[in-house]
Amino acid sequence: MKRATVIYGAVLVLLMAASWVQWTADEPLDLEGKVVVLQGDADAITAVRWVSDESEATVSRESDDLGTFYWVDYTRWTEKTLPADRSTDDTGDADAPPEKERVSSRSEFKSSAKAEALMASLSPLAARRSLTVTDDEKLEALGLDVVTTRIEIDRSGSTEVLEIGAEAYGTRDYYARHVSSGRIYLFERDLVQPLKYARTRLPDRTLFGHERADIKTAKVTVGQASQSWNQHHADDQGKARWATSQDPEAVAEQATTWLDKFLKLKGTKYADPNDPPPDLQARFSVELSTSDEATVVDVVQVGADGDWYARSQHTRGLIKLVRSGAVALSEDVSALVAEAKK
Repeated sequence: MKRATVIYGAVLVLLMAASWVQWTADEPLDLEGKVVVLQGDADAITAVRWVSDESEATVSRESDDLGTFYWVDYTRWTEKTLPADRSTDDTGDADAPPEKERVSSRSEFKSSAKAEALMASLSPLAARRSLTVTDDEKLEALGLDVVTTRIEIDRSGSTEVLEIGAEAYGTRDYYARHVSSGRIYLFERDLVQPLKYARTRLPDRTLFGHERADIKTAKVTVGQASQSWNQHHADDQGKARWATSQDPEAVAEQATTWLDKFLKLKGTKYADPNDPPPDLQARFSVELSTSDEATVVDVVQVGADGDWYARSQHTRGLIKLVRSGAVALSEDVSALVAEAKK
């Protein structure tokens, strides 16, 4: 009995020692010498959230028949000063500061390869270094005494939370605390900025997902009329040209100029999918085909003189266009198709 007690005691001591070593051991380092905070695959992340007093952003992994993409729900908070109380009630305090209310501005949009890069930067999540903080004064200096900003990472059915503190002097990197472990780290600024400024950093403003050099054919349709052109020397932008299949040796100068402008066309912001623009009228469409797939970009306008939008399988929704660019293309498209028919 005494011998068994000694053995059990020794086992207990070993287990406690192992637990202490695991808790106090240095975090593993990645290939660049950074401290690995969280392991995990990028494909296992279902959502990443940024929550602060000024803004909130949720980057979600979505999928449809066309594949996987990232969708961002962004809200910006601002303060609005309420009109002064002009009542004749003498009990009012004339010296009181004006009342304010928080108002929100919400937007949704499809993200781009930048969202994929964000997920990759979290897999693994690495910090420049870890810090040992033992007093409240130091915690306050790091902006981690009273925290109002956090990043939440949903991966493989669980959520990891990072509380975001102040910016480091000079580098403007961010101090942060991993909530579940209590450890404090210094994270690179480029890891945080895409979420903090998601509205400007993450939108995908392209109308199609093909590389220009991969496009074999472009088919332009306006009303009931359409015409197709094939791209030649696509791998050399200086020599790239478009020609009809009927006359492949002749450069279609008008089509080359028009398509060059169209392929550079970008969106500005996405329309609210829950409140789409009314009275959309079709203006023209362009079908871009590669060896493997095709994307149809429809260009529409609100009424006879309203805003211009585009939508395609790539955008997954309506995206507003720069008016001048859309108008110029629309004005020339009928003549473009008619000229090719001659």
